[in-house]
Amino acid sequence: MGCLFSIVRAVASLILGVVVFVGFLFLLILNNFSDKLLSADFYKDTISGQDAYNRIYDEVLVDKELSDKTAEILGDIKVVTHQDIVDLTRKIIPPAYVQTQVEGAIDRTVDYMNEDEERLELYVDLIPPLENVKTVMFSYMDSLLDALEEENPGAVSCSVQGVTGLGNQYVKKFEGMANGEVPTAIPSLQELDPLCRQLLFTTVFDLLLVTDQISPEVAQGFVDNREELREPFTSGDTKGVLKIAARSLAGPLMDEAIDKVREDLTADGRLDLIKQLADWDNDITEAELRSNLNDGRDWVSKAREFGDLTIMLMVIGGSVLIGLVHFPHLSSMLRWPAMVLLFTGVFFFVVGKIAESEVPDRLTSVIETGADQATNVPPAVTDLGGDILVSFGTQMTDGFTGPSLSLLILGAILFGSSFFVWPIKRFIPFVK
Repeated sequence: MGCLFSIVRAVASLILGVVVFVGFLFLLILNNFSDKLLSADFYKDTISGQDAYNRIYDEVLVDKELSDKTAEILGDIKVVTHQDIVDLTRKIIPPAYVQTQVEGAIDRTVDYMNEDEERLELYVDLIPPLENVKTVMFSYMDSLLDALEEENPGAVSCSVQGVTGLGNQYVKKFEGMANGEVPTAIPSLQELDPLCRQLLFTTVFDLLLVTDQISPEVAQGFVDNREELREPFTSGDTKGVLKIAARSLAGPLMDEAIDKVREDLTADGRLDLIKQLADWDNDITEAELRSNLNDGRDWVSKAREFGDLTIMLMVIGGSVLIGLVHFPHLSSMLRWPAMVLLFTGVFFFVVGKIAESEVPDRLTSVIETGADQATNVPPAVTDLGGDILVSFGTQMTDGFTGPSLSLLILGAILFGSSFFVWPIKRFIPFVK
C-alpha cells in the first residue's frame, strides 16, 4: 500500500509540475509579450533609442532607391550636396513633425491591438510638408544665387548680333532653371550700359518665346511676369533678375513634383503605409497583410483572456498542491515543489539567455531573407526597420531571465530548507 501511495504521489506531483511549468510560461509570455505589445511607450522608446528620426534624413531619404521620391519632395530642384539634401528635407518635414506622425500611428496601432479600433489605419499626413516645399526650395535657390559668380561679359556692342549672343547665354541659364538647375555663373548686367540692358531685356523675352527647351506654359508664365523683371534687369541687378525668374521657371517644376507625390496619397493627403508596404512586396496584397494583422491581434486577445489570476493560480496553486500531495511529510512537502520550481526556473533562465543571444541574429537573418524576396523595398528602409525590429525582439526576451532567476532562487531556498525541518516539526504536531 505504501508503495502505491508513493507512485500516486509521484504521478500527481509530475502532473501538477507540468501545470506550474505551463503557468510560468504563460506568465512570461503575458508579461514580456502582451504587456509590451500593448504599450505605446514601448514602441516609442524603442524607435527613439534607434535614433530613427535622424536616420530617416541621414540614411533613408538619401538612399539611391528612394532618390526619385526624395527629388519629388525637393521639388525636382537639383540639390548640390548630400548635406543639402539632409538639411532641406529636415526643413520641409521637420523631425518633430515626423515624430508626431509616427507616435500617432503607434497610438492607433495600440488601440487596434486593444480592440478599441476595428480597422488599423497607418498613415503619414503629408499635406503640411508639401505646403512647405516651395517656400523652402525657393529660399535654397536664393541662397545659391547669392553665391553666384557674376562674370564680366567683356566688350558687348549694342548691336543686334551682340545683344542676341548675350541674350542666348541668359536663355540657356533660364532653360536650366526650368529644369531645376541653379546657375553658378552668369554674365553681369551691371557691366552693360543702360541702353544695352534695355535691348537685352527685350531680346531675352523674344528668344524665350521661340525656344523648345521650355514648355509653352512655363514660357508664358515667365512672360506674364515681364514687368516685375524689368526693374532689376534695367538697373543691372543680375541676382535679383534670377531670383524673380526662378519663381516663374522653377515653380511649375515644383508643382509637377508635388503633384507626383500626391498621386500616392489618399484624397485627404495621407500616405497609407500598409498599402505602401504591399506595393513594395509583390508577394503579398494589402488584403493579405491586413488579414495577417487581424490574426496577430486575435492571438494577443486570446493570451489576454487567459488572465493573470488563472496564471497565478496555476503557478502558486500548483506548487501548494504538490506540497499537499506529500502531506504529512514536511521535508517532502518542501522538497517536491522546490524541485519543480528549480527545474522551471533553470529551464526558462537558460532559454532566456539563449534567446537574448540568438534572437537578434535570427531576426536579422529573417529580415534579410524577407528583404531579398521583397525586391522593391529600399535597402535603407530595410536597415532601419531591421534595427528597430531586432531591438523589439531583444527587449521581448529581456524579461525572461529576471522572473526565472527569482523562481530559481525561491526553489533553491525551499530545497535547502527541506533538509532542516526538524526544529519546526516539534511545533507542528500533525506533520512528520
